[in-house]
Amino acid sequence: MFRSFIYLDEDKLYTYKKQLEGSDSTQLKTITKKKSVGFNAGFSPIGVNGAVETNVSSIIEKDVAVDYDLFENTLTKSDRDDYFDCVLNPEYDLNTVPAMSLIRFCTSFEIPEKFDAVNLLETYKPIWMRQIELENTYEQETVETILGKASADIPFFAEYDDLCISGKLRAPCLCEEYAGLEDYADQDVYMLCKVVGLIQKPQVLIFDPLRDFVKMNRAFRRQMPKNGEVPGLDKISVEGPVLKVEVIAIYK
Repeated sequence: MFRSFIYLDEDKLYTYKKQLEGSDSTQLKTITKKKSVGFNAGFSPIGVNGAVETNVSSIIEKDVAVDYDLFENTLTKSDRDDYFDCVLNPEYDLNTVPAMSLIRFCTSFEIPEKFDAVNLLETYKPIWMRQIELENTYEQETVETILGKASADIPFFAEYDDLCISGKLRAPCLCEEYAGLEDYADQDVYMLCKVVGLIQKPQVLIFDPLRDFVKMNRAFRRQMPKNGEVPGLDKISVEGPVLKVEVIAIYK
């Protein structure tokens, strides 16, 4: 199948592929090579040929696109009770799918517009950190400690059969630029995910800038004014119920 990946988490792919197959995709392969050599014995005018065997070990290289195709095909052909392909069987009710199952579905998805401010800050973090004016070295070191490790996975949400599906995308796993992701709000794509669980709440928090970007622990967040809100960086919530997932792949 000719896929164009939008997102592919190779770590998750090979972890679940190994569990499915019961073996590692990357294995040490020993190849035996024979090489003929000619030589003359000093006591005989007759030439004697000999053969030397050499063992060479090499690692089979990964082909991610091929491995993904094999992985998904194996899932499709298997009769597993922990894989739900809503593309081939749209009658599945994702509200009842058990946690830790794999699901595949086709729909559009969106990156919340509020996250653009976080992405902008992360992109230009070295610049704006130099612009911060502090009174002493201690404050400077504190800010650098807190903000120096600030980074965020990208929240998304998708609607499927009146159910909201949400998760986070790891920036290193993107196969397209962040700015191009907004195109998929109006375009259906295929998603392969692992189910984390169903959250039955009227409003579900999918991104907290202090927790998910600045990486503050709960004790520090509780000490923040205005219920932990950061000016210009908003918490992002969506209407529940929400099916939380871990994304393995998005493609078209």
